[in-house]
Amino acid sequence: IKPLLSLSKTKESSEKKNSSSNRSSRKIKKEKLTPTSSPIKQTTGKRKKKEEEEEEDIWRWWEEEKYTDGRKWTTLEHKGPLFPPLYESLPHNVKFFYNGMEVKLKEAAEEIMTFYARMLDHDYTSKEIFNNNFMSDWRKSMTQAERELIKDIRKCDFTQVANYFKEQTEQRKAMTKEEKKKLKDDNELIRKEYGFCMWDKHRQPVGNYKIEPPGLFRGRGEHPKMGCVKKRIAPEDVIINIGRQAQIPKPPERHHWKEIRHDNKVSWLVMWTENVRGNNKYIMLNASSRVKGERDWQKYEKARKLHRFIDTIRESYQIDWKSKEMRIRQRAVALYFIDKLALRVGNEKDEDEADTVGCCSLRIEHIKLFDKIDNIGENVVEFDFLGKDSIRYIYY
Repeated sequence: IKPLLSLSKTKESSEKKNSSSNRSSRKIKKEKLTPTSSPIKQTTGKRKKKEEEEEEDIWRWWEEEKYTDGRKWTTLEHKGPLFPPLYESLPHNVKFFYNGMEVKLKEAAEEIMTFYARMLDHDYTSKEIFNNNFMSDWRKSMTQAERELIKDIRKCDFTQVANYFKEQTEQRKAMTKEEKKKLKDDNELIRKEYGFCMWDKHRQPVGNYKIEPPGLFRGRGEHPKMGCVKKRIAPEDVIINIGRQAQIPKPPERHHWKEIRHDNKVSWLVMWTENVRGNNKYIMLNASSRVKGERDWQKYEKARKLHRFIDTIRESYQIDWKSKEMRIRQRAVALYFIDKLALRVGNEKDEDEADTVGCCSLRIEHIKLFDKIDNIGENVVEFDFLGKDSIRYIYY
């Protein structure tokens, strides 16, 4: 509270200074200015005008009334998603070999082969599960003749293809300043077209407006689906959410959208389902937008109130340690761990997900008990498990 009060006082004093300076500036305007007036004053005026224009662009949504009926917006307009470029076949002099023999793959199988070639120097390609998943999905894209020939990844030679993409990377790094500037300008034009939407008649930044390009799934840690092929998303896979009166974005030529929705109870603009884990993917507004800022504001307001209840919560779970019911004792210990060790709550995972855990999903193998550990003390509990993003957590 004290910092807020000091900020308020500072703001009041600055406003007084500004008002006095405005009065003095009005007096100066009455004076006759000569042609040799200082250019600094002119620059300051331009800067002030620019600041005023920027101020007009800011949507002061926190000063407006909030929707109370579940609506996120009343009007919504946007340009839809930006799709990655289509696949371009490899040059004729870049060859793929199987068991020492040159093999010319059809475009579908060749594209997926390039995904692996790009990762040839990566640790993933040395993992058995990655290679098995890749081969399984790659063979699905092959013709019957290609499937009968290519069966063992150890007999595949991706060297020329991998070197080709390394050369492409080096060429991009060696671009001239003019070429880099042109590329930057082109990207900026694309961002201006796709990177903003009109949300309740206010221009709002869109988060990631690009559809994820196809490739190989990596996952975090030892994910059981690493190496699976992430298929290319087509307009026929994409659902557009937009206002009823808005112009519907045009899909790429000879394509159509999967569905058009006008659901103002959700905040996403575009949705599709990725094929590896079956999760929905969304294009949403940027973190600096109203809808994101409002959510953060609510979260921080809730956190600000915690100090009123934290002592009561701690007293409560300490009393529950002595409860006659096992369930209540377990809950009390879990609350203690979450409070004192800053553990995430944790939830159950499916077999096809990375084995990461939190407080409520810890298993026996994640905890060890010691009578004594040097430099730590007696009666020690050791926690050792993979937490969020497969980051190892060790605590005594």
